[in-house]
Amino acid sequence: QYDYIRFPSDGRLSSIHYPHFSQTTSTKVEVMQDFFAKIGDALRDEGVPVSFDLFGMTYVSIYDMGIGQRLPDAYPHADFISPMVYPSHYPSGFRGYANPSVHPYDIIKLSLDEGAAILQNQFEIPEEESRPKARPWIQDFDIGAVYTSAMIEAQIKAIRDAGGSGFLIWNARNVYEPADYLPTD
Repeated sequence: QYDYIRFPSDGRLSSIHYPHFSQTTSTKVEVMQDFFAKIGDALRDEGVPVSFDLFGMTYVSIYDMGIGQRLPDAYPHADFISPMVYPSHYPSGFRGYANPSVHPYDIIKLSLDEGAAILQNQFEIPEEESRPKARPWIQDFDIGAVYTSAMIEAQIKAIRDAGGSGFLIWNARNVYEPADYLPTD
């Protein structure tokens, strides 16, 4: 489970020095492509399952957002992709939602659906193949909204309805809302 492998997007970016870039013409996207391929393929060749965490927005756009991450670059080299589809991390007004945080089902379902469509439409990876490789991170923290058990369950339902293979849940304080985390099937 490779977490947060990306170029930074916050803080004093101008103070960062990348020695690698002074010796190459590679872009951030190319560096990340090389990383996903080298690490993912080597471990999978040894029988080690591999997953990469990606920003949730990588499921709704093929633009790298300046961090080098793109879903199509990680997908072929992983057994699972774990997009951080925290509704609070989508911008106000995203796809018409004034506050995405209060629409956990819609934001997660939309993201997983669009990610599957990107892989199918642009890379000819069938949705029935790509959807089960999605194992998203979901939100159990109060940013943008107070997250209740109903909101946790809405996120889990969205993943199941989108054909994902489970989820990971995050709360920085490690305090989790009581909710129904088990499949209803």
